[in-house]
Amino acid sequence: MTRAEFAAVIREKYMCNYELSECDRFETYDALFHTGSKLIDYFSSHDRIMISVSGGSDSDCIIHLVCTYFPEYLEKCKFVFVNTGLEYAATKRHISYLEKKYGIQIDKIRGKSVVYVVKKYGVPILSKMKSEMIRKYVAGAEWAERYIFHDVVKTYESMKCTEEQRELARYIQENGIRVSAKCCDYSKKKPLKAYIKSNYIDLNVTGERKAEGGQRALAHKSCFECSTKKNKIDKYMPLWWWSDSVKACFKKVEGIRYSDCYEVYGMRRTGCVGCPFNIRIGDDLRIMQIAEPRLYKACMNVFGESYRLMDQFHARARKCIPDDVQQSLFILEGDEK
Repeated sequence: MTRAEFAAVIREKYMCNYELSECDRFETYDALFHTGSKLIDYFSSHDRIMISVSGGSDSDCIIHLVCTYFPEYLEKCKFVFVNTGLEYAATKRHISYLEKKYGIQIDKIRGKSVVYVVKKYGVPILSKMKSEMIRKYVAGAEWAERYIFHDVVKTYESMKCTEEQRELARYIQENGIRVSAKCCDYSKKKPLKAYIKSNYIDLNVTGERKAEGGQRALAHKSCFECSTKKNKIDKYMPLWWWSDSVKACFKKVEGIRYSDCYEVYGMRRTGCVGCPFNIRIGDDLRIMQIAEPRLYKACMNVFGESYRLMDQFHARARKCIPDDVQQSLFILEGDEK
C-alpha cells in the first residue's frame, strides 16, 4: 500500500466517522497518516524485521496496523513473544488468539525464568537504576553510596532518593539482603539478543509510547533510532507519538480486542507480571488474587520480600501490598530447575 492509498483508506474510515468527536477525528487521522508514512519508509529500507509481541495493548495495535494495512511486508517480519516464566494465563491465551486472527506465527522464546534469576541474584527494588545503586552500595562501591545518600549531579537528578529509600538501603546492607535487577537481563534482554543475532534482524519494532511516561519517556527523543555501532540494529517505535485518545479511537474503529487482562480483569497495563518496579503493583495484586490466584501466589513467593521491604520503609508513594490483600506464599513446582 502506498502513502496515497493508505491516506485515502484512513480518511474514509476516520475523517468521515461521525461517532468520533471532531478533535478525535483529526488527531487520529493525523497520527495514523504519519505513522503509516514512517512505517513504509522504515519497513522498505530493512530486510529482517522483528516485531516484539508482549500480549499488551500497544503490541496489539502494531500487529493490527501491519497485518491489516501493510500485509506486503509480512514476509520480512518475525513476531516474537518472550516468556519470562511468570506470565498471565490470559496473555498466553491472547497470543494464540492473535496467531489465529491474523494468520501469523509468533515465535515463543524463553531465557532463564524470573523465578530462577531472582532466587540466584536477588530481588528487584524500587527501579532498575536504584536496584543497581543499592546492589553496588551493599557491595561497598563508593560511587553507589554517594548516589544513594546524597542528591547529586545533574545526570542523576531524576533519580534522587527520599530519606525513606536511604533507610531502606541501609537496612538491606545491614541485613545482607540480595538486591538485583538482573531478571530483566536474563529473562528478556538476553534471549531477545540471541534471537536477533541468530535471525540476522536489522530492525527492532517495539510498542513503546511517550505518553506512558516514566523513564521510557525520557529514554528516546524520536520514534526511530538509527544505530551507528557495528553489529547493532535500528529501532522503530510506531506508536511513540500516539496519545491515549488516539490509541482508544484506533481500538474502537478497528474493532480490536485486547487481552482478557484488559477486557475482563480491568488492568491498565500488563508488563512483567508482579514486577516491583510497577507503581500500580498493589492494584495488579488485587486483580491477580481473584482472577489468577496461582500466579498471585507465585508472585508473592518470588517478589514478596521486595514488596514488604518497600512497604515497611514507606519507600513508595503507593503501597505494594494493600491492606486488603492477603500475604500468602506459594512455591511453584519445578522452580529450582
